Amino acid sequence: MDTALYVGLAQRTALRRRMDVVAHNVANMSTTAFNKERVVFRQHLVDAPNAAATRGGKISYVLDHGIVRNLEVGTPVTTNNPLDIFISKGGYLAVEGQNGDTLYTRNGRMRVDTDNFITLLSGERVLDTDGNPIQLENGDTRVDISEDGTISNELGTVAQLNISTFASEQSLQRVGTSLYETDQDPLDPVNAPRVEITQKAYESSNVNAIESTVEMIDVLRTYQQAEQRAKDIADLREDALRRLSRVQ
Repeated sequence: MDTALYVGLAQRTALRRRMDVVAHNVANMSTTAFNKERVVFRQHLVDAPNAAATRGGKISYVLDHGIVRNLEVGTPVTTNNPLDIFISKGGYLAVEGQNGDTLYTRNGRMRVDTDNFITLLSGERVLDTDGNPIQLENGDTRVDISEDGTISNELGTVAQLNISTFASEQSLQRVGTSLYETDQDPLDPVNAPRVEITQKAYESSNVNAIESTVEMIDVLRTYQQAEQRAKDIADLREDALRRLSRVQ
């Protein structure tokens, strides 16, 4: 019975982990460019007690293997802000993190700070293709952003947004709600897939409210069933111990 209890405990631990991820997805349904996640589990086999007597029997446990992001692009949301951009599939905007390191995001909601630098709403400065923060002239917020990320005003070209693509998007590590870091070098623009920019729009979260709610209910019911099985096993064990005490 101990084996059954351990297997049940592993299942409930996995279900709690899955529920945490689903709840995190639901909490970020309104977060710009948020990618929903799912937990990947793997099987872990151990020798059963008295394996020799059971001809090499194995017990299967479930282990948390990691988290995978859903890379489906969210729906474009139209705005009146000329600094908002929607990035087509595969592209990431390069920004300067709080420690001066380069981070990447698909969050295209931008503004101009008090020093006239273009930043995300969360404060990270947006970088150009040379890796420098983009600064506008004082009061210059009436800009055009072309499909290739070129920022221009009435006087000409100001800068070009640093839009990067990567060989493995799944390898980017989340460091914020929609910020990522990576040890990968961006793909050479010559060989990289074409990425297009749409001005006055941004990407919504790709979390589906109905799907996530149904998944939460499914996980909850499965957890309740697992809890009941554990209780039944505990009751059987207690009953067996009572019977043994009477025999003695």
